[in-house]
Amino acid sequence: MNPVFENKKQSEPAQQLRRVSITKILAIGLPLLLLTIILATAISSTNISPAAIIAVLLDAIGIPSGIDYPATAYTVIMQIRLPRIMAALFAGCGLAVAGTIMQGLFRNPLAEPGILGVSAGASLGALIALVAGVGSFFALPIYAFAGAFLAVAIILALSLLTKGSGQTVTLIMSGMAVSALFSALSSLVLTMGNEYQVASYIFWTMGGLANRRWEHVIAIAPVVTMVILIVLFRARDLDIMLLGDEEARALGVAPGRTRFLMIILASLATAAIVSVTGPIGFVGLIVPHIMRLLVGPAHRSLVVASAIGGSIFLIACDLVTRVLSRPTGAELSAGVVTAIIGSPYFLYLLFKSARRGGSLT
Repeated sequence: MNPVFENKKQSEPAQQLRRVSITKILAIGLPLLLLTIILATAISSTNISPAAIIAVLLDAIGIPSGIDYPATAYTVIMQIRLPRIMAALFAGCGLAVAGTIMQGLFRNPLAEPGILGVSAGASLGALIALVAGVGSFFALPIYAFAGAFLAVAIILALSLLTKGSGQTVTLIMSGMAVSALFSALSSLVLTMGNEYQVASYIFWTMGGLANRRWEHVIAIAPVVTMVILIVLFRARDLDIMLLGDEEARALGVAPGRTRFLMIILASLATAAIVSVTGPIGFVGLIVPHIMRLLVGPAHRSLVVASAIGGSIFLIACDLVTRVLSRPTGAELSAGVVTAIIGSPYFLYLLFKSARRGGSLT
């Protein structure tokens, strides 16, 4: 008899996972996201009224608004604030979805995109660009992406040497080793740079969204969108992977191929984002965990909720940085705010996971 039918009862947990409908998630999440975008557009070093924002957006798409607004408002909104907000939207969205993938694959709430050395690889690539004198506005993301891709390629190559139940452990240990290696190489390259290059590198590693342009949004938006669509299409496979490798095989899902594909997708999204924003921590850790508690572990709903939640979270964190920067005028990085929020939450998850043996709940 076909093992899929023999194990029909075992498939029930994957099909009956607690979930909130996508319609309900969108009905609640999209208005909250829109409100966050409006607040982030209106509030900064100088505030802009909601009426002026609406007028500028209408004029931008060719619809006469008939509303008077300051001459500088159009430039400030369309060339400074909106590109920054859209970069935060796609970065938060992609990091949260990547974290959802990692936590589902490893069945651990402490898993996050950086576990595979993507951030360390991107940091090394960015540093090489700065020290080599090619760290321009457009070259830096390219070098960072190349470094991130190299790190993931090494880890996946190492994981292919191990088959069976130990593959997950190999991935995690390989990620730790490659991260340590790339961090050491970064320290070595750092000694070759001058003071300006070192300062530029340190600022980049804080992770931020200042001076992001539409070109940056265009660079990450297609990648993040593609990753989300593929993950939604394969969401059932991720649900079945929660049962373990043997059960997944019995239900017709190849765990090795599924794990490889999902890691590629998570790494691709993370690499594209980190290459543009620098490493921004904890978005891919805390947002998926909170969304799992709110909407359940079924990945189709969870991915949608995490995408919206990650966008709201990072836009809000970037808004906080701009508000806090008002008194001094010194730019505070969004990565600093996410770390301040995420570190206590990580410790909470660490102690909770230790008590429950690494459960996702």
